[in-house]
Amino acid sequence: MKTFTAIIRSIIHACPYSIAAKKCMNTLKGHKKVTPPKLQKFQNGIKTGRNIALIGVFCPFLWYSILTRQSADLTLLHAIHSGIIVGLGLLVLLINYLALFIHKRKKENI
Repeated sequence: MKTFTAIIRSIIHACPYSIAAKKCMNTLKGHKKVTPPKLQKFQNGIKTGRNIALIGVFCPFLWYSILTRQSADLTLLHAIHSGIIVGLGLLVLLINYLALFIHKRKKENI
């Protein structure tokens, strides 16, 4: 039973909606943000890009329109919107990955 609970807990912690809700709650509570070093900043950017892409993939509007067999035009609209969100997430992920790669290369050359 503990492993099942651990699996559910890890899914909840990885869910982009719960991450966004936690960040909003921390902002509303006024928790101050600690500035991370560059390496940590790039790694956090990679995770943010991944989470944005996951939001696009698991968009409830898209899946609701697919599962309820709504009109093809509406489903296409949601698919295009989700595709744009996935593309933006992958772009953020790629930019931060390249910045991390360049940062590590510069450290190795020093």
